[in-house]
Amino acid sequence: MITDDFDYLAPGGRSFTLTSGLIARLNARSRVLEIACGKGEASCAIAQQFGCKVEGFDIDRGLISYASDKALDTGVGEIVQFEVRDGTKMDFGTGHYDLILAEGGALTYIGREKGLRRCADLLKDGSYLALTDLIYLREDVPPEIREVYEENGTFRFLNEIGYRRLLEQNGFEIVHLSMVPQSAWDRYYMSMSRLIKKADFGFPEEFRQALAKEIDVYYAKNAMFYVGYVYIVARMARDKIVGQGPENLRIPMLGFYSAEPAEEKVPEKKARAPAKKAKSSDRRKS
Repeated sequence: MITDDFDYLAPGGRSFTLTSGLIARLNARSRVLEIACGKGEASCAIAQQFGCKVEGFDIDRGLISYASDKALDTGVGEIVQFEVRDGTKMDFGTGHYDLILAEGGALTYIGREKGLRRCADLLKDGSYLALTDLIYLREDVPPEIREVYEENGTFRFLNEIGYRRLLEQNGFEIVHLSMVPQSAWDRYYMSMSRLIKKADFGFPEEFRQALAKEIDVYYAKNAMFYVGYVYIVARMARDKIVGQGPENLRIPMLGFYSAEPAEEKVPEKKARAPAKKAKSSDRRKS
């Protein structure tokens, strides 16, 4: 998978955003909200593709100015609205939206539990939340990797099971879950390594240094074996009871776990049955 959307400020890209819109069955009558919209790439892509109204917000005034210009440049200025707003104060009414985008770890930054509860209120019943966020792939994450991604304890990250449970507890039914590919990480870090070198771009010096360290640790310490970016689309399911996932669900990844493999059971030999002509309904379908 090639990801070349250089205006995305996180691993992922336009293809994930548009997939979310297709799953949500957006049309010109739909309303979309993007949390922590950054440079507005996802909001503009959704509006261009589906012709729907999109509202995006971010706490960074410079990013909102950039996003507003992008909306005008891409011809969606009349249906896309950006504003400066704190993500912890999402006062947009109740049950208004057909899709909420929370890409780039937006829920982690504003607080996952509080953010999910507010998203549940904002969504129409049966509508969708699409998110991308960093998760841990293993329990034994080295301290030097935890330190750089958690920003010295500022953030805490879940594993896949933790995210599944949190969504279920807040009334969401997962309809799609996949991992963002390695190419997306490489694209993102290549793009950001260029931007942090531009003194006139507007990134604070502290952010530049932190991101440069993150990029170095990712490749020097093989962080790709410990952290990943998950893409989830979940349906707001007020009209049904969302079943809890298995307690011990784990998707093994080759070389990641040191647990001994389960002992292989050899099936007992059975007496050979007399051959008979197979019916058409018994034949295996390809």
